[in-house]
Amino acid sequence: MIRNDSYKAQITETLNIDEGEDSINLNDDQSELIFGPEVNGKHEQSGVPPFYISLTIHDQILRNAILDLGESHNLMPKETMETLDLNITRPYKDLFSFDSSKVKFLGLIKDLCVSLVQYPGKSIVMDIVVADIPLKYGMLLSHSWGEKLQGSLQLDMPYATISVFGQPKKLYRETLMKYMVICTDKP
Repeated sequence: MIRNDSYKAQITETLNIDEGEDSINLNDDQSELIFGPEVNGKHEQSGVPPFYISLTIHDQILRNAILDLGESHNLMPKETMETLDLNITRPYKDLFSFDSSKVKFLGLIKDLCVSLVQYPGKSIVMDIVVADIPLKYGMLLSHSWGEKLQGSLQLDMPYATISVFGQPKKLYRETLMKYMVICTDKP
């Protein structure tokens, strides 16, 4: 619609866009999905930093897993899956993102057991959808994954309160780390 001059005038007036103002986002019909906290090589600055945690998967540590309670699926980049030497165990359907574009998934890793690095005794069995997306985080952890922690999380806090063997424990927010996957023998 923005390419039609009569609609363009109405849209720019409604959005209060000045004549000389950059309207490239209005004209870009080939917009790219952005996954993760990094935009154009820079980290987004918001009031609430991402809630990063580290997970142990088959004697390797996966850093920069983001707990995002708005996600419906646990999502892992293909490159992370390959680095961890994991395999897709079943096909998975494609889904649609918020902008109605189709997101192509490579498949599903079913029933993967992961442990929290901060509390190795706390293990969770999870399903992970794998997509060929840019490596901007280790994994996105969904709302259902957060429920399996059996605790409470306020994303504006530096920690979550979770249950470990029936006792409340603090799961602290980690900072963004340089490497996504490291070996437990050589952290």
